[in-house]
Amino acid sequence: MWMEFLAFVALGSVMGTEPLEKIKKKIEALENIWTFIGECPEWLNYHNQLDEKVQTLNGKMEVLCSREVDVNEQLVAAEFQPGKKRKREVENWLRNVQSKKHEVQRIDQEVRKMKIFLRAWLGSRVEKKIQEVEELFQQGSFSEGLLLEVPPTRGEALLTTKLVGKVTSETKLEKIWACFMNDDILRIGVWGKKGVGKTSIMLHINNRLLENPSTSDHVYWVTVSQQLSIHELQNDIAKEVGLDLSDEKEERKRAAKLYKALQRRKKCVLILDDLQKHFSPSDVGIPTLVNGCKLILTTRSAEVCRKMGCQKIIEVGPLPDEEAEKLFMENLGVNITLAPEMEENLKQIVKECDGLPLQIKNVAERLRGVDDINEWRNTLNEVRELKNWLND
Repeated sequence: MWMEFLAFVALGSVMGTEPLEKIKKKIEALENIWTFIGECPEWLNYHNQLDEKVQTLNGKMEVLCSREVDVNEQLVAAEFQPGKKRKREVENWLRNVQSKKHEVQRIDQEVRKMKIFLRAWLGSRVEKKIQEVEELFQQGSFSEGLLLEVPPTRGEALLTTKLVGKVTSETKLEKIWACFMNDDILRIGVWGKKGVGKTSIMLHINNRLLENPSTSDHVYWVTVSQQLSIHELQNDIAKEVGLDLSDEKEERKRAAKLYKALQRRKKCVLILDDLQKHFSPSDVGIPTLVNGCKLILTTRSAEVCRKMGCQKIIEVGPLPDEEAEKLFMENLGVNITLAPEMEENLKQIVKECDGLPLQIKNVAERLRGVDDINEWRNTLNEVRELKNWLND
């Protein structure tokens, strides 16, 4: 009715004065205005309901956050139990909750900034987000539990090489083993020059501990980075223990979690290989008091052993000349007869290697199959130059 009236008025006002095309356009404009007026009540209704929907969304988000707190608290308590690991679906759910928090915060900001007609359009998005939050809340029930049972492991057997020398390596190995058998010794330091064989000895100790279940329940091996970082060391130890510290950034809280996890593992041995600087075990989270971990470290410095509070400090020294020459020949090749001048060069090369097994092996392997005396002389000169450079 109104449409016909408006069209009639528009038509009557322009008849005889305007072209037909302009008349049609004016009628279309009037139709659009009328359609808009007809839809206004619905738009206003969406606008009025939006605040209520946002309030509902925030309320459901608050309930979801409460469930998130409960899940995290359960995880903190449960993950200290040996042989427990959080499920991947739990990790994914926690990430989804964080993502949903940001989405809801963005919607809140948009609602405050948008004008009346855009706010009304936002209502459908809010309804969808309410449904998503409800679904996420239901997913967080985890009726079958948060954790998985991880098969218990005492440690990992490592590849070893034949120990060199009765007087040195094997004697030191037995001395270190005797310290392990003493319940009163909780910190052991093994020191010596680079390449002297500290790590080789400790690899055998690691495997012997695993072969003798009565000595320890758990054996963990960690190679320490040159640039000692408490945070990185915590990560490396936690990885061996099966503890996830990725969500915790503060070092003291990380140390507390690691301490509790290690303390729950009775008769635990922690081997730190190639430690170059001292640190406080409590800063990392290593329990070394009564009933704590047995800590053994290898280092190039006796001072590091002392500053780490080692109760027993054992030096691994170089090979004596006879054992050093025997090691050289074993790595040079079997059934080899050397010319007199080469034998003399061999003795001098071994002497310049200072009885260090690693360097002796490397030089011998380089000269394997070489019968040119000039090559032997050049090698001797290079070993001397390297020694002088290291001593400067």
